[in-house]
Amino acid sequence: MTTSAVIVTYRPGAAFDRCLESLAGEVDEVVVVDNAGVQQERAGIDRLVAPGENLGFAAGSNLGAAEATGDVLVFLNPDTVVAPGAIRQLARALESPDVGIVMARLKLLDEPDTLNSGGVEVHVTGIGWAGGYGEPADSISELKDVSAPSGTAMAMRAETFRALGGFAEELFMYLEDVELGWRAHLAGYRVVVDPEADVLHEYEFGRNPRKNYLLERNRLVFVLSAYSGRLLILLGPLLVATELGMTAVALKEGWLGDKLSGWGWLARNAGVVRRRRRSTQRLRTVRDRELARYLTPVFDPKMIPVAGVLRAANPVVRAYWSAVKKLL
Repeated sequence: MTTSAVIVTYRPGAAFDRCLESLAGEVDEVVVVDNAGVQQERAGIDRLVAPGENLGFAAGSNLGAAEATGDVLVFLNPDTVVAPGAIRQLARALESPDVGIVMARLKLLDEPDTLNSGGVEVHVTGIGWAGGYGEPADSISELKDVSAPSGTAMAMRAETFRALGGFAEELFMYLEDVELGWRAHLAGYRVVVDPEADVLHEYEFGRNPRKNYLLERNRLVFVLSAYSGRLLILLGPLLVATELGMTAVALKEGWLGDKLSGWGWLARNAGVVRRRRRSTQRLRTVRDRELARYLTPVFDPKMIPVAGVLRAANPVVRAYWSAVKKLL
């Protein structure tokens, strides 16, 4: 199968040169979507797309995918370095028809023996984080099913990407990989990480100043559109408690305005969320009872400090989720 790398950029700096160099001879086509409109035609770029505005990662990736000609679409961040053979290995993994999405084994660029992500962990409340962060890279030594892929370095057959509807453009950036991974699970596909495909990532958790706003807003869009009505009802008390808790955290940490802005966006765009929900639920071929294994009740991201009260809540949430799963 032919391969197209799709890279969305916004003033990426020198890191992008490093990414392009790593792709030389590794991929059939490189499609770059320049959200800032400053890139020039250059060696290593086969197709340069300038949308004239900042579309964000989700819509930018969809635009790049529409321009790509490969059988396999490989989505990469511009601050990644692709190991030799990684692209071909991702394509090989997709030869299995039951695999819908395969992500690379992501390593930290400055600590290449250490994981950046071995797949995204998805909390029952919709929070997602890089699973395995800080663990030895060789802790993933065989193809592994994961809850969601990391959009930093992941691949799909072009036909599967189109069938699932691509990335949710409403999300702009953050959690669009979780949302697409859930839709893949709904449609009955496997989502896996391949340890034979390594990609190094210059990772920084807090790079975007509006990250809290986007993460919280997008978490709610994901939960409201991806979860079944039954699951939403059963998780209702926990979801309400989470909203109260996140509001308290936002107030304490000084981003309450971002949290309120997220609620405001949801109120103004209720119709958008309803349409997203309809299109997502139409893909469903798998029951909630089977999907439950992709959700965790334990909140334990390794890249940020976790408040004691949140750690203390883990046993309570675990017990609640155990009861919910029996009713699915």
